[in-house]
Amino acid sequence: MESFFSNIDSLELSKVKKAFIVTHRLGDVDAFCASYALHFLLKEKRSSISIDFIFPSGLDSKAEDLRKYFTLRASETKAFDGADFIIVVDTGSPRLLGEYFEILQNNAAQKLLIDHHPIQEESKTFYNYFYVNQESTSSSELVLSLFRKYNVALSSKISNLLLLGILFDTKHLLVAREETIKNVSFLIDLGATLNWGETLLPHKRNRSEAIAKLKSLSRLSLYEAGEVIIAIVKVGSFQASIAKFLVGAGCDIVIAYGKEDSLLKGSIRCSNELGRNDLVALNVLAETIGKTFNGVGGGHRLASSFNVQYDESKFVSTVLDLTQNMLSTKIRKLPLK
Repeated sequence: MESFFSNIDSLELSKVKKAFIVTHRLGDVDAFCASYALHFLLKEKRSSISIDFIFPSGLDSKAEDLRKYFTLRASETKAFDGADFIIVVDTGSPRLLGEYFEILQNNAAQKLLIDHHPIQEESKTFYNYFYVNQESTSSSELVLSLFRKYNVALSSKISNLLLLGILFDTKHLLVAREETIKNVSFLIDLGATLNWGETLLPHKRNRSEAIAKLKSLSRLSLYEAGEVIIAIVKVGSFQASIAKFLVGAGCDIVIAYGKEDSLLKGSIRCSNELGRNDLVALNVLAETIGKTFNGVGGGHRLASSFNVQYDESKFVSTVLDLTQNMLSTKIRKLPLK
């Protein structure tokens, strides 16, 4: 599928009475902000629409703080009774819907995907409509483009939400495009402020997370591919946070994984410096890991995750082979002493 694909001009909302907005499992700040803003857009286009939110497995901690702040109640329905229209936000692979994958796959309602991740083949038959732009830095930025496309006014509240989603997915504009900066300026002109999200979501030190990060330093396996430093670490929790922490400590690629029930779940991150190398595509790496181990994977080019069947005996060696193929450079283990 091309970088930008949309067939929503053929979408007819006039007969829609009941809609659901769904995110990927453990939705993040961008997924929540885009979904909540989208709800206002739909209400402006058709005020009589009834809209429910579905957050599979809940939200991550910061997105959950936002949900509580806005006192938004999410539905836990599995039936989707009376659904005319289902919109899935920020979910590159439909399998990232978790337990809702099969439920939605068998539901006859029209389905729309709004996303900025590369689309997997399975999505082409899962959805009826697409509004997808891989060049966009966040789903919040895509929803902003829908407000502008349909000439719907944005309040300062929604402008702040969309700006917060953009800031989170661009690492506070570190990986923003020129178009993103223009969109940020547009939102600020409408009343959004850069520090609104920092005030709303102050950084809270998590002692358990801090201990997990420090423990990870003693569990590292280090490798090199030319000048590239690669770390693989097994940890019980906080995989994404630990991967980000180890990149900050000097690693170029980090694969942090852990066992949860019968699954291996993990996160992959890379340094911004390595990200300038066009060979690096962590989303493709995670997708391949997912397919290899009968699971699912995907995400961003420089940050991705996977959720696969447990087979630790082959996991590390296979991941190293796949990473070596991505970098086109032989990997060797580094001694820790």
